[in-house]
Amino acid sequence: MAGVLLDMAVSLDGMVCGPGGADEGLYDWYFDPSDVSRPVIDELVATTGAIVLGRAAFGTGDDAGGWDDTPYEVPHFVVTHRPPQPLPGRSVEFVFVTAGVGAAIGLAREAAGDRYVTIGGGADIARQCLAEGLVDEIQLHVVPVLLGDGIALFDRSGTDRRLTKTRVVDAPNVTHLRYGVTNT
Repeated sequence: MAGVLLDMAVSLDGMVCGPGGADEGLYDWYFDPSDVSRPVIDELVATTGAIVLGRAAFGTGDDAGGWDDTPYEVPHFVVTHRPPQPLPGRSVEFVFVTAGVGAAIGLAREAAGDRYVTIGGGADIARQCLAEGLVDEIQLHVVPVLLGDGIALFDRSGTDRRLTKTRVVDAPNVTHLRYGVTNT
């Protein structure tokens, strides 16, 4: 089993989106990758066996029609208190989990096999997973922009995690950082 990877793009000041949930170009590097970023993306897609995300992140992708062309043809586990009715038909499988992040990670681990469970969306879901000690690695894609406002990935909840840098890839419009997590 590969473990649980928190993978998100952030602004230099730690925001996962701007005010009102605006993307603010944080994923331009992904949708129009440089030659330096392409291997990082290819590795992420190849090593992801299941994805965990929050209801809001699911809704954002659903509203944009983004699930029809996702390169992640793996089960997606959506943590929610309000599953949609009826369950949407998509090109990938969505499992709506109402029992919290621990249950979602457990189901995703079973589905992922020897590949990563990737936490791919929602700062709140990411913080919950960190607080419960469920994250083994963090990969941040730091975009050189200061948003000043929006939703911060990390808060000051008192979660104490030590990180060990395992990789830095400097691309023209993003820096890819990867860390191992030590749960204390």
